[in-house]
Amino acid sequence: MKIHLFAVFLILGAAISACGCMEPPIKQPTVTVKDIELTDVSLKMITFNTTVVIFNPNAVGATLNRVAFDVYYLDDGEHYLGHGERSRIEVKENGNTSVTIPVEISNVPALQAFGSLVQKGSLTVKVNGSAFVDIKVTEYELPFQQQKVFTTEDFETFMPLSALTGTGFNITGGLQKLGGLLDAVTGG
Repeated sequence: MKIHLFAVFLILGAAISACGCMEPPIKQPTVTVKDIELTDVSLKMITFNTTVVIFNPNAVGATLNRVAFDVYYLDDGEHYLGHGERSRIEVKENGNTSVTIPVEISNVPALQAFGSLVQKGSLTVKVNGSAFVDIKVTEYELPFQQQKVFTTEDFETFMPLSALTGTGFNITGGLQKLGGLLDAVTGG
């Protein structure tokens, strides 16, 4: 009888110990691009802010070790504009953490994108990258991608294209020639 009673207490003790040690499983976070915003425009530079949202469904915080992405404009293919990256960001538990990353596109890529905008009346921008989130016991690579179409009206706030019409300055023709020259120089 003593052996049976001892076995019952041993099993009961093991069950109680196991219940206290079990944690809920870690769930994979998600990453989305909330917005791609045009924040500055000149003939020398275009600046886009990309806001990435990390949703952590876990009861423990995490660390965004790194978020990195490339920005392209689409015009008969992808044309590289620039790169954005941030690292070492704390991600809160059970919720969203937003990270806004500016990307400055200068010189040749900015002029080529601007020429495409003027020629077509819109500019499609694509963001493609990954976030690397560390949740205590594991790290996840979370790829993301988003596109946004900007029209000439979106650029008007920064550089009034309508003010150039009727001045004798042919912005479309000039940018098309400049784009051709830039393509010849860069091999694009």
